Amino acid sequence: MIRVEVLYPEYMNLYGDSGNIKYLEQSIDKVKIIYTNINQKPKFISNDIDMIYLGPSTEIQQREIIEKLRPYKEKIKEFIDNKKLVLAIGNALEIFGKYIEDIDGKKTKCLGIFDVYAKREKNYRYNELCLGVTKDGHEIVGYKNQMSHLYGNDKKYFQDMFLGSGRNPNTLIEGISKNNFIGTYILGPVLPLNPYFTKSIIQSLGASNSSLAYEEDAVKAYEARLKEYRKLIKNEKK
Repeated sequence: MIRVEVLYPEYMNLYGDSGNIKYLEQSIDKVKIIYTNINQKPKFISNDIDMIYLGPSTEIQQREIIEKLRPYKEKIKEFIDNKKLVLAIGNALEIFGKYIEDIDGKKTKCLGIFDVYAKREKNYRYNELCLGVTKDGHEIVGYKNQMSHLYGNDKKYFQDMFLGSGRNPNTLIEGISKNNFIGTYILGPVLPLNPYFTKSIIQSLGASNSSLAYEEDAVKAYEARLKEYRKLIKNEKK
């Protein structure tokens, strides 16, 4: 039985990205999805959990989430060091950096697991279509909608971007990746949009015999979107 813990779903559910968990639930034969609310103690602290999922939240809710997770910093580091899978989508990845700097310069201390920090933009929400490739060769399609960017010296990134920016507008490296920790700003939901990447996640969970839900349709949609995004890249170069 694969056990997936979804942290704070009442907060971390923007942009329809709860669809990531629904897709995993439909694609893994033997899986138990555990939903942990904001006032509950996370199950990964004392139970055998195979994967932790964190979705995007509002900027205000993000502060409360950080405070809820702060007492478990060492347990989270241990989870990552033991190569358990963590998927942090949208601004959820910022929680694992050093701090978040608001538009007034005030800093919110984060978990400090990775050598990165986030800066919020003043009165501007950043939107763009994205195409990148992971170190494993998976081409990732999706989009961004965010009010902050990631900076810092941590070289453990998730993908190289060909369409859209990376951690911030001045770099083409995007997200965070260490062991089986994956953090990315890419929305979509990213798993239904990227079936080959999703297959790799399912295999890393030890459920390689499972069949991807709606695989034929998912692959067709992915290939069509990939084709369109590649056209956009060619047009940008003209």
